[in-house]
Amino acid sequence: MKKLIITLGMFIIATLIGPGTILASNIADAIYQADIRATNASYTATHVAAPFTWATDSLLDGYYINAGFSNLAMRNAAGDDIPFMPGRGSDPWIMWIEQISQNSAINYSLYTGGETSMGGKLAYFPDTAGMTVDDAASLELGSNFEIELSGYVDTIGGIGESPVLKAGGLSITIDAEQQISVGNYSDENLTIAANSWESTSCYGTSWFGQTFSFTNNVILSGFNLYCKKVGSPSGNLDYYLFATSGGLPTGSALASGSILASTVSTSAGFKSLAFTTPASLTAATTYAVVFACPSGTSSNRISFWYTNNSSYANGQEISSSNSGTSWTGSGTTDIYITLSGAYLNALVSASDVVYGEHIIKTNLSGGTLNLYIDGVLADSAAYAGSITDNANDWIIGANGSMPYMYYAKITVGGVLRGSWVWEYATTFTDLSGNGNDATPSFRTTTTDADVAVSVISYIACNQSAFVTSEDDDAVDIVTDDDIGEMPTGWYGDLHPENLPGGQAISDFLEDMDFPPAFFWYSLVYLGAAIITMVSLGLTSELLPCAAAGLIWQIFFCAIIGTSWWVLLPEGIIIIGEMVNRKLASY
Repeated sequence: MKKLIITLGMFIIATLIGPGTILASNIADAIYQADIRATNASYTATHVAAPFTWATDSLLDGYYINAGFSNLAMRNAAGDDIPFMPGRGSDPWIMWIEQISQNSAINYSLYTGGETSMGGKLAYFPDTAGMTVDDAASLELGSNFEIELSGYVDTIGGIGESPVLKAGGLSITIDAEQQISVGNYSDENLTIAANSWESTSCYGTSWFGQTFSFTNNVILSGFNLYCKKVGSPSGNLDYYLFATSGGLPTGSALASGSILASTVSTSAGFKSLAFTTPASLTAATTYAVVFACPSGTSSNRISFWYTNNSSYANGQEISSSNSGTSWTGSGTTDIYITLSGAYLNALVSASDVVYGEHIIKTNLSGGTLNLYIDGVLADSAAYAGSITDNANDWIIGANGSMPYMYYAKITVGGVLRGSWVWEYATTFTDLSGNGNDATPSFRTTTTDADVAVSVISYIACNQSAFVTSEDDDAVDIVTDDDIGEMPTGWYGDLHPENLPGGQAISDFLEDMDFPPAFFWYSLVYLGAAIITMVSLGLTSELLPCAAAGLIWQIFFCAIIGTSWWVLLPEGIIIIGEMVNRKLASY
């Protein structure tokens, strides 16, 4: 009888208490909740900006979200806010995924509705062009200014890029040592063998290249090759950057890239060949760029231009007949290419800045230039002059330097002259009131093709809400009929996908309109009860019986995320049995 009472007691607790542990919402005034699932079809992915489809205009028209987008918040399974950007018009929404394991799925929740500002992490996710602010007299920095921006700074993928750039004026740049530097940012351009004629032999094992050197320490993102295709070459046009020894390539490639050979035009012209990752080059040091079309033939090839009349003294054409195993220098000819190396006259720098969310601030006042990272002074230097006044526009957050941004501000002479945050518009209004509006580009694609996101459901999560207005002091009660039918069942942040076959069970139960949470919590309690009952039949010792039931419950808490306080009923039963046996020493 005692064993039966234990079993029935735990079943009743599972029925009445279990589902209740997952009903609570941390967003008190939210009326609706979207369940969003991210899946990864390959290896573990980190720092992913991923799109998902949701009809923003329909949500606005239906008053599910307000015009200011303040009644929105997105959270992960742990309840932490994550950055996201509503899609404009037909554009997708973008969300940030810090990490998703190999071949796995993660659930997120997006809350909407209500009159209270939720304080969600609305962020601007720029495309490669970033955000442009036209040059204006009020934004010329002079000798007294402050620039501040907040968001995710990519000090690995953004090497060589500038979170803030006014070319020829001032830049905040990420260098190869993961430093954030403030200084002047300029280009050193090389044009080699401009007067040239056609060559016809880049295919198969025949590789070609050109050596060169820069005057400054630069970051090289690629080069332009004057070429055309002949016939229909298949495969890739591959290209590389090498260090040299004795004027010839040596060691492993410092940078590389490839394009489809078929994308080269049949008309001669420059083809841009960008490296996958930019490379840092040392001043007055000879390097080599090389290119090849391994799948080409004598009838289907890449033709390039060269000359033996070049006056370029810092390099030469090089060639290999065995796919780069060995090289020969011409000594008299050069290939028609252009290169543009970006160099920074760093004035102040912050070392070892870890990629992630930061507030970067630099200011010049009283002849001292300062750089702050997250409110801490990282570097300062005397700077007696003024920042060059020119007509170039401001470019902010371009080329992946900042995957997302919360705000950017420019102050000149102690007066705020430009301030921008995300808006649901084609331009971002200058919040300083100076009319320096920004033209943003918006990310619409994922940064990892193996990660996909979709909206699973959108349901009412608050059975009543109270709305007041300035015109009517009375309280309007919004009933179930006003906000839509509440779906049956219980919902929570369970992760059955962590248990082999668990996700399939939950999906089956959902298809049958049976709450998966009811099943999992009942399984936790009933399983513990059965194990405890069986143990009592095998031994009269209380401790092994209690341990067996607790281990079962702890397993499910750790694996699928059932609430840890489910251990409480088991503990109460154990204590009751201990008192009954007068074994309080346990």
